[in-house]
Amino acid sequence: MRELAIGLYDDLDDQTQPVLTVCPERENIFLIGGHSSGKTTFIKTLLVRLHESLDTDREQDIFILDLGGSLGRYRELNTVAACFDSSNEENVRRVFRTVESKLEKNTKILNSRQFSEAWNSDDPVKPAQLMLIIDNLNSFLADERFEPYHELLTKFCRDGLSKGLSVIVTASDLSGGVGRLLGHFTRRFALEGSSDKYLDVFGMRISEPMHCPGRGITVINGKARELQIFLPFMNEGQDLPMFKEALKEITVPTEKLTAFDGDLTEANFFEHLSGDYDGDTGDRPVVGLDYYDHFPVTVDLHEAHSIAVYGKKHFGKTNLLKLLISFIRRNHPDYRIVFFDDGRKQLLDLYREAPEGCFYITSVDEMYSFLDDHGYAAKLERGVINKSFTERDNPPTVFVLQNKMLFQTVGSQLLKNVFPRMTAAAEEKKYWFIYSDVRRISNNDRDTESSLNNSISVAFLLDNIAEFVSDRGSRSVFGEMDPKELRNEFARCEVGDGYYYDIESDELKKMKFIKA
Repeated sequence: MRELAIGLYDDLDDQTQPVLTVCPERENIFLIGGHSSGKTTFIKTLLVRLHESLDTDREQDIFILDLGGSLGRYRELNTVAACFDSSNEENVRRVFRTVESKLEKNTKILNSRQFSEAWNSDDPVKPAQLMLIIDNLNSFLADERFEPYHELLTKFCRDGLSKGLSVIVTASDLSGGVGRLLGHFTRRFALEGSSDKYLDVFGMRISEPMHCPGRGITVINGKARELQIFLPFMNEGQDLPMFKEALKEITVPTEKLTAFDGDLTEANFFEHLSGDYDGDTGDRPVVGLDYYDHFPVTVDLHEAHSIAVYGKKHFGKTNLLKLLISFIRRNHPDYRIVFFDDGRKQLLDLYREAPEGCFYITSVDEMYSFLDDHGYAAKLERGVINKSFTERDNPPTVFVLQNKMLFQTVGSQLLKNVFPRMTAAAEEKKYWFIYSDVRRISNNDRDTESSLNNSISVAFLLDNIAEFVSDRGSRSVFGEMDPKELRNEFARCEVGDGYYYDIESDELKKMKFIKA
């Protein structure tokens, strides 16, 4: 295992300045210091040293939570599997989920041995060397979004080394739970602070070192020593690109985690698409990418004849609808589109883009008359079916249903009796239904809820799923899910995030939608 030169320290006994080394493969490292004291410089220097002595035959994965916002330029280094800031909770969750998964794999390979024994053995299959770096631990512990991962971080600090995981953190002070983790770090550095702080960190009173970035205290062989951290480069702006270029041709078995950085668009879609994807989306609209595998999320309109869209206002429901309608118009020009809007007129612009062959309806009575006049379904009069109704052949039709009245008493018969019957014949008749803004059914009409839910094949949710299920309970197609399990499984949504749920296969995916 590597001893990495990280700086110099003052050996007062011999009046020398030996090289200060660390071995991150066998020790957790803790750094404390104020603003601009050199904590992030330590991390950068460590990353450079790690990449100056790469082992191309062994898996070494470094996961960085860059909560200080200064390590982004180092994310492209060969063994950096992830370098995420705090802007997207899901990325933080993915780091913990991935580390946990790799530790489980390591445990099986180790087969009750210590990591160092397996790492130095001649076994053909060796465990992965993992490293979790959190720059600004105080911020991580103070952010309520990351509270579900506090216990797992403690577990990593306590048990990780024996399984191949070392944890390296920086902190500005010991508040907010930082002090409770300190006992799991055998190697500690204090880059500036009062003597009281040194007492808390090292358990001994120590005089303050001279004030200089990168100057601090560590304990070597039981004695406090002043140290000076090396800079990663003399000129980072010039030397870091040259360093990365020199490493460019070196291949290492590190699996990179791709992150969504802002909006997913058609222009950057293939930048985020997984290199492992070799499938064909065929005749299916691509609406986004799965959050974890970065594979396309598609809708097979020939199998899923009824699609429901649930969600929070301004979270992208209209954007998703535009994606679906644009695809249908481009690839299925023979389909008639019927827009069932209301006073909000949110579908009017979509209708105006290509009104020929399309219909725009805004009231429940108009919808009844349209279905009856065109031979789609019988008109109900006082709840009784028109017995003189004659079903007629129609072109393939897409019904885009966004009228609020559908979910109130006045439109309940359409949801309970009319559209479900049409959906049952959708494959033969080539009908597609898109409920583009599903709302809570008024008056607790369980029959209407059941009819709607049973007719839906695929659902999209643009909202935080655990909170949505807690609120709606059994009243939506997501109703059988456990909110507690969902909170553990998924982080909260950013704008542009959502869920794809194939009801027949019970497949739930968190995804990032393409911004139209």
